[in-house]
Amino acid sequence: MVLPIGESNKDNAMDAAAQSDPNPSVVIRQQTPNDAAEIERLMSLGFGASHAGRNIWRLREGKVIEELCLVAETEAGHLLGSIRYWPITIAEKPSILLGPLAVDPAVRGRGIGVQLVRQSLERAMAGPWHWCFISGEPNYYLKFGFSPVTYDDVSLPAHIEEERLHMLALSSATPDEMPPKPWPVLSMIPATKEVN
Repeated sequence: MVLPIGESNKDNAMDAAAQSDPNPSVVIRQQTPNDAAEIERLMSLGFGASHAGRNIWRLREGKVIEELCLVAETEAGHLLGSIRYWPITIAEKPSILLGPLAVDPAVRGRGIGVQLVRQSLERAMAGPWHWCFISGEPNYYLKFGFSPVTYDDVSLPAHIEEERLHMLALSSATPDEMPPKPWPVLSMIPATKEVN
């Protein structure tokens, strides 16, 4: 799908596709293995060298969910943004972890991140997952329907700043069938134990 880079209404970013804009266009597509080096470049620009050391990476084990991982690029093929998802469980229900979302700082504020989140969540809603979990900017994800959660709601394998925690019920969610809180949030790939 081709979308204009120019300023868009962040509350209704889907309308951006219909707006004409003199700026170059952005193509949103599924990631491929050939994008790995450019995605790492975007993550370094957006998060710095320490991004992989954050506690949220304890939930990012195994392989990404390829059908949800998207990139935004110019028509000439220059990557401007990336979003990835990882398989997790929330109270033993198959769920997804959103992130990282990385956008080139030179084009932030132009709706690229909004488009990546919206289009990937549309795909996620059609999938078998119950919940989408994120550790992200405190106010950014509210516009997509995420709700803040606390450690009264979830338990995590490592501490993450509570103000960054958000969840979204996906199409397969059955909130009435969930056990009492806090719900454990775990990687789908169990951590391996070291053998001495």
